[in-house]
Amino acid sequence: MGVALAGCSAAPPPAPEGLSVSVIQERGDIAPGRVQLRVDNGSAQALTVTGATLTWAALSAPAAWAAGRAETIGPGRVVDLPVPLPDLRCTPDGDTASATLEIETAGGATIAEIAADDPLGILPRVSAAQCDREAVAAVAEIEASTVSPRGGGAADLTLSITPTLAGAGRVDLVAVRGTPLLHFVQGEEAPLGTTISAGDAPSTITVAVTPRRCDPHAIAEDKVGTLFDLVTRVDGREVFVSLPRPKPVADALLAFTAAACGLTPSP
Repeated sequence: MGVALAGCSAAPPPAPEGLSVSVIQERGDIAPGRVQLRVDNGSAQALTVTGATLTWAALSAPAAWAAGRAETIGPGRVVDLPVPLPDLRCTPDGDTASATLEIETAGGATIAEIAADDPLGILPRVSAAQCDREAVAAVAEIEASTVSPRGGGAADLTLSITPTLAGAGRVDLVAVRGTPLLHFVQGEEAPLGTTISAGDAPSTITVAVTPRRCDPHAIAEDKVGTLFDLVTRVDGREVFVSLPRPKPVADALLAFTAAACGLTPSP
């Protein structure tokens, strides 16, 4: 009678030597809130990435690459994997980020844990931005709410301000800064000169925007042209946050720009 042997599986192959990962962020990644994992295959063999996650202290959960298909990377080649960021924590300091790659090579499938280089300090920057957003949000919710073309190549952009009902503190609204696509009738910035305190009544501010450029491809390929920066002052320091704008507002700004530039009929 045969003897049953305990099953044993071969250990997974080691990760190829020379494989590295870094964190980058392109201009088009800012609005949707994502980064790119740049996988550099410095090894002598081809590999296929089937899964990837990024882990760091300020991420509420590992950020996963939403792979539509596997990515094969030849020796000496580089590929960027888009990784949507989960909710962020306000974490001034954090350990080195790490990437987990699920890869397949000629020797089989394996999982590689690799320190993720961040040469431009992108992750500390997004964490600091979250700290700033929390500081402003503790006093009021501020967003671009409506766009109203008024002729002469200008439109009124309304900012809605909803102070928190509880809590304390105040925020000085200093200015709104222009974008690569739009600026303001009065210049590169629209001064606001308003102080908001927690518990104040809701209010609005209107600024007049006008196109900065009219080349059709700039409008058609826009990624951040409707994403204004809000300059505030909190506890005596300047704080810069992106001005939230719902998609209908972004669409209305692009439609206004196209009409003001004579690329489409005026509404």
